[in-house]
Amino acid sequence: TRLSSHVGEFQGWLTHNELSDAQTDLRLTQLQERLREDRLNVAFVAEFSRGKSELINAIFFADYGNRMLPSSAGRTTMCPTELLYDAGKPPCIELLPIQTRASNSGVTEYKSFPDEWTVVELDIDSPEAMQDALRHVSETTRVTPAEAARLGFEVGQGEIDLYLIGDDGLVDVPRWRHAVINFPHPLLKQGLVILDTPGLNAIGAEPELTLSQLPNAHAVLFILAADSGVTHSDLAIWKEHICAGGTA
Repeated sequence: TRLSSHVGEFQGWLTHNELSDAQTDLRLTQLQERLREDRLNVAFVAEFSRGKSELINAIFFADYGNRMLPSSAGRTTMCPTELLYDAGKPPCIELLPIQTRASNSGVTEYKSFPDEWTVVELDIDSPEAMQDALRHVSETTRVTPAEAARLGFEVGQGEIDLYLIGDDGLVDVPRWRHAVINFPHPLLKQGLVILDTPGLNAIGAEPELTLSQLPNAHAVLFILAADSGVTHSDLAIWKEHICAGGTA
């Protein structure tokens, strides 16, 4: 905000002293527009059941007096979830189906095709309606092991097996690939964007999350549980996805 103000003062000083020209004026105007559109991206990273959703509830939804994002024991955030505010859209949740993983297109590319997303309206005046709508981020769907593997999920592999074959021969996988929550919180209105990530197995299953979204975040908030300390899976997330092999 201060930088934008100083650029505006400088632009006015140039005009007042007849030192400006059309090209300079255009460049300074474009700079101010970029500053207004600039966002601060903060990624919340943790293994599941570390209190990540509780923290987001406390920061952004405390005025409702209840938990808005699902935050019970176990996996609650099933897909990467962005929390932001876009004044050009009504309060809503945009959900990208998990089946889009089978294509070669990334989440960023899909954002240019709104018809591919499922949109759920948010009634910000009703805590109960908000809770019902936000439960979508924890939805799962049952698919065959072959389909789960095609979508990038490792079935029954690794030290933490989240995707196991059930008695019916099917596997529980996230229903959505990505979620975007458009919510008019004062911090979000100022340009803050929160990226809420799932646990270790889900992080590894979404290449764009590890190759683009996490590295491009301006800050990463790494969350541990006070009751469990630093676990093996916590260290795996830290080494593989945050500090480039433990060198930082």
